[in-house]
Amino acid sequence: MNNRNYYIHLLILCIIQILILNHVHIGSYFYINIYILALYVLPHKVKGIVSLLIGFLLGGLIDLSCNTLGIHAAASTFVAYLRPYLSRDMNEETEEYTQNNSKTLELGWFFQYTLLSTFLFHIILVFLEAFSFREIGTTLLRVIASTFISEIFIMLYYFICLKENKK
Repeated sequence: MNNRNYYIHLLILCIIQILILNHVHIGSYFYINIYILALYVLPHKVKGIVSLLIGFLLGGLIDLSCNTLGIHAAASTFVAYLRPYLSRDMNEETEEYTQNNSKTLELGWFFQYTLLSTFLFHIILVFLEAFSFREIGTTLLRVIASTFISEIFIMLYYFICLKENKK
């Protein structure tokens, strides 16, 4: 994905998150966060402090729209920090993918990568919001439910907008 396409998808994901998904309330157990997909598909040449800054600014934008006090910024910065480690450890072919950016991501690898990243994102997000271990069972249920529903939306967006058709 080239830079122009990335910025278009980043804008679309932010608009979907801010204008639609932030206003969908499916009980108090679900958070639908699709904007973090922008961190997952960030071009591999973006590394280090730039990646962290993008994660922080993206999370800060969502915090401003949700009126939360930095929990999205913290969680998305954490995911941006872990991104190179997760992609390297989960895929032996990452070196080849990094060198040949036009290679289509393998679906199984992408699903595992996004599922683990989304789970870690929601652990930080939900525990920062709860800011207590008093009701850890409920908090863990919220993490799992939010991860599940967010992963469904992330994969839908992936299949509709990001996956290249093989012809």
